[in-house]
Amino acid sequence: MSIKTPLTLMLGSLLLFSSVAPVTLSANNAQKSKPFLIQGKLPHLTMMVKMMWDDADLALTKAQKQKLLKIRKETISGAQKLNKEIMALESKIVQASNQGANPASLKKDVFKLANLRAQATMLHLKCIYNTRKVLTQDQLDILE
Repeated sequence: MSIKTPLTLMLGSLLLFSSVAPVTLSANNAQKSKPFLIQGKLPHLTMMVKMMWDDADLALTKAQKQKLLKIRKETISGAQKLNKEIMALESKIVQASNQGANPASLKKDVFKLANLRAQATMLHLKCIYNTRKVLTQDQLDILE
């Protein structure tokens, strides 16, 4: 047996597994998708603030912390509510499509899904805007 045979088998296996991995990863990502239209390009500002909540350099005041908690609570509860609706509607559309539904029959639900995702995106944008209004420029510089 020459060295070519084991090497060929190893390379073939590597190629096979590397081509399967992206499919598996994308399937997992679909399960964990966020409800927003814009994915991964906007800051998660309240999370960054949360991570530095008691940081001496950030130096949040008590009043700022109260405002930031209110913003975060409103955003999270709104996003969770929308995400629940989005995931249910998305599942309904996928199931219908997989069962051979005519795309025209899904149009109303698709537009509703797009509207829900737009609402979630606006909620995120409002959160970023309101959080920035609470923080000073020095605090924003520390976070960004």
